[in-house]
Amino acid sequence: MKETVVHLAQPQRALVEHTIREHCEIRDWTLLAVNCRSNHVHVVVHCKSSPHEVLRQLKQWTTRRLNEQYQRRTWWSERGSGRYLYDQTSLESAVVYVRDAQDRK
Repeated sequence: MKETVVHLAQPQRALVEHTIREHCEIRDWTLLAVNCRSNHVHVVVHCKSSPHEVLRQLKQWTTRRLNEQYQRRTWWSERGSGRYLYDQTSLESAVVYVRDAQDRK
């Protein structure tokens, strides 16, 4: 039987954001923006790793931390979206979207 859809409560969202900040610091990645919503997370990171690798690591570490306090088999969908931002305009737009635009939807 599949689990119910995940809806992260505020303490879980705070834990996810904290874990992402912590992991970026450990990996020496520059975290430019993070916004954990009830059912998804947006992150803008500057690093040498591929978007796929960043996504994989962040999902692994947030899952570990969530499982330390909450019991659930799965927290995230199998896939996710990651992409390179090739110019300053794209980067700035992504940061503004993650930090500010989420609450305007």
